[in-house]
Amino acid sequence: MKLFFVTSNEHKVEEVAHVLASHGIEVEQVDTELAEPDVGSQERVALYKAEQAYALVKKPVIVEDTGIYFKAYHDFPGIFAKRVYLGIGFKGLLKLLQGEDRRALFKVVIVLQWGKRKNQRKLFVGTLEGSMGSKLKKPHSKRLAYEKLFIPEGYSKTIVEMPLAEKNKFSHRAVAAKKLARWLKRHKLG
Repeated sequence: MKLFFVTSNEHKVEEVAHVLASHGIEVEQVDTELAEPDVGSQERVALYKAEQAYALVKKPVIVEDTGIYFKAYHDFPGIFAKRVYLGIGFKGLLKLLQGEDRRALFKVVIVLQWGKRKNQRKLFVGTLEGSMGSKLKKPHSKRLAYEKLFIPEGYSKTIVEMPLAEKNKFSHRAVAAKKLARWLKRHKLG
């Protein structure tokens, strides 16, 4: 089976493809930016992106939306994580968390869509608890910005410091991708 992952982020594709390959599912990237609504939940954002992706590719697609939630701030930055980082950068993020509860939650919503109808799509959610470090790690890495600060619960290093195989044992994206793989084993797309 082959799925088309519609995203401009090659690292997300690499992670998901690594997990799905072990289940005999091939992933091909369709490198494009999708519009995201400014309101609602991550689930709503991901569903909106999935509709765009399916209209573009017209074959089974996956999309995802990742958010990070700081315990010190109610549901923030959440669906605005990328925009907040682009607006205030690492310096602003570190200042925002200075003296605050540094616990955080990563959440990803992956949507599989294989047709136009609402019953031809399925959501898969993965979460990862941890905390935001006080020092930036591997600042020049091309990985996701928050991974350079996020330390998973039970670990002493940030996600960006981990090789892919280690990260894919527990990450929020790996959890959701494994749920997707298990669902695909039990269901036929049609």
